[in-house]
Amino acid sequence: MNTASLSDHHVSDAPDSQRVGRAFAARLDMTIKRSGLSSGRVAKSLGVTEGDVTLWRAGITLPRTADCRRLSELLHVEMTWLNGGSKPVGETSAGPTE
Repeated sequence: MNTASLSDHHVSDAPDSQRVGRAFAARLDMTIKRSGLSSGRVAKSLGVTEGDVTLWRAGITLPRTADCRRLSELLHVEMTWLNGGSKPVGETSAGPTE
């Protein structure tokens, strides 16, 4: 039986919450793929389970603020961008998110 992780929050059925969860998941998934890291490596770096990272990437759960901060540092992106803000760290003015 799966137990709930202490490192995540379930995305509720509210439309706004689902939208935020999907946006976060899409950005996290894209950023992890671009980094070349595996979910397992990300999990190990953060001290969480690979299952936690898989649930975050699927938009089912969201990481705690501390884990989100560590994700942004590991993946070299702004925490605000990861959570739906404007542009990632290192993105130049000629980048695609302008």
